[in-house]
Amino acid sequence: MVIKGKEMLMDAPRMNVWRAPLANELDDWTAMSENRKGWKREYGMRTVTEQYSTGMDDLTNMLASFDIQKSEKQVNVNVCSYMLTHDNAIVQRDKYISGIQTNGFENRYTFSITPDGTIKLRHVIQPNGVLPQWLMRMGLTMTLSKSLQQVKWYGRGPQENYPDRKTGYPVGIYKKTVKEMYEPYLIPQDYGLRTDNRWIEISDKDGDGLRIKGNHLFNFNIYPFTTENLTKAVYTYQLEECNGNTLNLDYSTSGVGCTARSIFQSYKTPVTKYERTIEISTLRH
Repeated sequence: MVIKGKEMLMDAPRMNVWRAPLANELDDWTAMSENRKGWKREYGMRTVTEQYSTGMDDLTNMLASFDIQKSEKQVNVNVCSYMLTHDNAIVQRDKYISGIQTNGFENRYTFSITPDGTIKLRHVIQPNGVLPQWLMRMGLTMTLSKSLQQVKWYGRGPQENYPDRKTGYPVGIYKKTVKEMYEPYLIPQDYGLRTDNRWIEISDKDGDGLRIKGNHLFNFNIYPFTTENLTKAVYTYQLEECNGNTLNLDYSTSGVGCTARSIFQSYKTPVTKYERTIEISTLRH
């Protein structure tokens, strides 16, 4: 998406179930209250072990079909792809040919693009095969231009809040910069989530940018790092800003849990079918 010669959306939206593990998910105590069936011991006895054991940190995107339909009023881009665990992606190219159940997620995206530049995305996700009992998150991730530093949202705030840490944060319209949304945790991890959003606006110093809204309430966070960097960094000095800003739009996000307990079941993202419509439009000053 380009506004006045400035590229806004640098990387297409794609399904995402991974977040940089929270400190509670890396703590041995919390694992005691989890159902640990199927955990691989090489990943340790932590809440995040099941996510690593089932390959949620390293899904491979495989295109199944792609077609374009044009009319005078809009262009529809239809995409079917599979986000598969790494071992499945290597040996199973087509589940209908192999006859073997794939482990991963079937994604159907319909991008409807109108002449004014608005993109309406209908996204349907169907889980398949052997997957975790719950997910860290379910939604989209994308990369925005580094110039988009101003964030405005209609949801809970102004501070960071998660599904099991949100009742003290009233719904309203708030503004912050990407830098101000950084939370300096001693252990690098996912941070800065805002829940129960109606829309968000992300713009540059000139007021040009993107407006995103959904047909259901959604959660989001944005940071100047890659999720991989946040995941692998052990100390804050290992965080390195990338060329863009990572934006996560969550249809559902798991909570943070507490020290001696894992995340309560009612605050875990379920492994089920999801269907959402996201609209991305342009902001022009």
